[in-house]
Parts: sequence; C-alpha cells; structure tokens
Amino acid sequence: MTMVYGWLIVLIASIAQGLTGFGFALIAVPLLSLVLPFNQIVPIVVGLSLVSNLVMIWRLYKHVELKKIWPLIVFGFIGIPIGGYLLLVLDGVILKISVGLLIFGFAILLLRRVTFPIRNEYLAYPTVGLFSGILNGSISASGPPLVLFLANQGKDQQVFKANLAFYSIFLNLSTLAVFYFNGTLDREVASIIVQLLVIMIAGTGIGMAMARRIDQQMFRKLVIYLLIASSVSMILGAIPF
Repeated sequence: MTMVYGWLIVLIASIAQGLTGFGFALIAVPLLSLVLPFNQIVPIVVGLSLVSNLVMIWRLYKHVELKKIWPLIVFGFIGIPIGGYLLLVLDGVILKISVGLLIFGFAILLLRRVTFPIRNEYLAYPTVGLFSGILNGSISASGPPLVLFLANQGKDQQVFKANLAFYSIFLNLSTLAVFYFNGTLDREVASIIVQLLVIMIAGTGIGMAMARRIDQQMFRKLVIYLLIASSVSMILGAIPF
C-alpha cells in the first residue's frame, strides 16, 4: 500500500515537473513525509529529480543556452559554501521566512505583469547563480532565483525548461555525491529510487506532452502559481507551531 501511495505521489509530482520544469520537490516532499522518514525522502527526491532533469535535457538539449548559463553553474557552486556559512551565523527560521516573502513578492509582481527585463544576461547569470548557490547551501532552495529570473525575462517555455534542467543536473549530482559520502544515500534508498524510476520517467513524459498543448501565456501563469505555492510552503514550513 505504501509503495502504491509513493507511485501516485511521484506520478503527480513528475507531471508537474515535466509541465513546468520544476515543482517536483515542492509536491513530493510533504506528501512522502507521511509514509517515509525525512532522512530518506531528501535523497530519494534528489535522485528522482536528477532522472527527470536528464529526461528533459534529452528532449530539449537544443534549447540550452550554454554560452549564457555556464557562469550560472560556476557561481552556483561558489555560493554553496557561502550559504553553509550563513546557516551557521543566521537564524534558519528568519532566513527561510525572509526568502519566502521575497519570492512571494516578486511572484505576485510577475502575476500582475510587472517585470524588470535585464538586457545584459551575461552579467545577470553570475549573480543569479551565486544567489541560487547561497540558498542551496543554506536552506536547500536553489530553484526559485533562477525560475524568477527566467520568468522575468519572458523565456520561451522550451528554453526555460532546458536551462533550468541543465543547471539542476549539476546541483543534483553534487548533492547526491554528498549524500553518498555521508551515508544518507544507502542501499535501501537506492532501491526505492529504482522502484520509482519508471513512474518518474513516465510522469515527466506526460507533463512534457501536456506542455506542448498550452501556450506561452498559460505556461507563464503555471510557473508563477507554482512559485507562489513554493514561497508559501517555505514560509509555513519555517514557522514553529
């Protein structure tokens, strides 16, 4: 019964991932926490996210803006240890709530069609990458800065998802390496990931097929709504009840 529940969660979350390019962890983590311990959920989600991103890159690799986004990857890795340091010197609750409110505010502006287009993207990507890396190292939330930036720039959905997936692959691999060496990624976790692989691949494919049937305006709205949900989840998750 537990595995059937897991399949259903992964299917729904992977469809969202294939549809918008992100959101898998947002949906999967809280629902899987009802049946699995948290120390297993995180490596499982990261491992499955890697598979989903690989599937998307396999289909969208022609849309990756490699010349523009390589600084994103480099500065993302630079930001990770900075984020780890901030986590030691700042209150984690305040940090999560502050970031959540910031993301929420920008998402609402985007929803109201208020944008701040940046002409020189070559200079913007290092800043976005650094901020993303800092958030990844501090509160494990690397995606929102890049999603906000790509949405603000009005990127075509294929380019949006290709760039996001390409960047995420590097973060997924580095995170899994850490989990492997600290023992979090063990045989039991790896076995669960393998059992869920087919569902993850199928769901991602379904989501990508659905995305081809929606226009750019609808895609943009879906992305913004997921951002809002992500920020609210971050804020509520940080508040001690």
